[in-house]
Amino acid sequence: MSIKLLKIDLHTHTSDDPEEPVRYSSCQLIDKAHRLGYDAISITNHNGIAFNEYLFAYARERGIILIPGTEINIFKKHVLVVNANNEILSARTFDDIRRLKNPSLLVVAPHPFFPGTSSLLGQVRKHIDIFDAIEYSWFYHNRINFNRFAIRLAENYNKPLIGTSDCHHLEKFGCAYSLVESEKDPEAILDAVKKGRIRISAAPLEMVEFARHGAEHIVDVTFKRLLRMWNGKA
Repeated sequence: MSIKLLKIDLHTHTSDDPEEPVRYSSCQLIDKAHRLGYDAISITNHNGIAFNEYLFAYARERGIILIPGTEINIFKKHVLVVNANNEILSARTFDDIRRLKNPSLLVVAPHPFFPGTSSLLGQVRKHIDIFDAIEYSWFYHNRINFNRFAIRLAENYNKPLIGTSDCHHLEKFGCAYSLVESEKDPEAILDAVKKGRIRISAAPLEMVEFARHGAEHIVDVTFKRLLRMWNGKA
C-alpha cells in the first residue's frame, strides 16, 4: 500500500447516539464524507459504538474506512476512544482506561478547554499519560480561541494535535479535519496520528457564526439535561 495524505475525521456523532438529539443517520454522515473526499472517519457516539458489518461495508463501497469509536464519560468528563471495543464502554474512572487501554486504541482528549462541564480542563494534565493526542476544536474565533491552551498542552507534553468536527449537525461536518500521512489502513492511520504525522485543517469562525453555534450548543445541552431529568437520570 502506498503512503499519502489521507483526509480523516475521528470525532463525529449520528442519530445512533444514545445521549444526543442528532438528526442524521450514520449512512447520511458517510454519504457526506464521500462527497467531501474523506478517506477515513470514526463515528464516536456517547457511551455507545455505532459500528457493524453493514456500516463498514457501506463506507468501504464509498472508499471510506470506518473505524469504530466512542466518547465515554469519566466523572461526567468526555474521553474520546478510537478503534474502540465494547470493553472500553465499562470504564468508569481514568484508572479503568489505563487498565483497559492497549496499543490498538487511540485515546484523545476532546475539546479539553472548551468552557463546558464535559471538558477535561485540569484533568487532562493530571491524567496526561492515558492520552495519545489532544483535539484541536473546530469551534473558535480569531479573538476567542480555547485551542490556544490545547496547543500549549500538546507542546509541553509532546502530544500530537488532531483536528475534528465533533459533528452533531451535518452542515458542520467538514469544518475541521486532519490530513494524516499514512497507508489507507486503520492501524496505520492511528499509528501515524500517535507519531504526529498529521496536519490540521481548520479556519476560525466569523463572530456571527461563532455566536450562533455557541447558542445552539447551549440549546443542545439544555435539551439533554431536560431529557435526562424526564428519564429520571438527572
